[in-house]
Amino acid sequence: MPDLTIDPTQGTVAFGAALFGWAFTLKKFARIYSAKFKLDKNVLIKKLWGDNYYDPDLKKWTTDEISSTGKKLERGFVEFVMNPILRLVKNIMEGNNDATFKMANKLGIALSTEEKE
Repeated sequence: MPDLTIDPTQGTVAFGAALFGWAFTLKKFARIYSAKFKLDKNVLIKKLWGDNYYDPDLKKWTTDEISSTGKKLERGFVEFVMNPILRLVKNIMEGNNDATFKMANKLGIALSTEEKE
């Protein structure tokens, strides 16, 4: 029998909004960020889920939710997946097209001319 485990780090879970017609897996975001962090996408996908935090002061991942300077850190999923999605949605809702198209481009989202209008 095949493995039926549901695990976001294995790509067996998709997050999305059916109403708005979009979805993603952690693999998509791991591909986007792998060059930035100079980490293999298979390693990074595990950093984006669970109790993993990125300390920008040390420029490294940690399992400690407090940074080296004493600031509370957000989980990797929140910092690098949810917050960008929320910023993108906010820009769309506010009609901030320049910021929307710039973010979409960085996330590898290709928009047709019709979709941009």
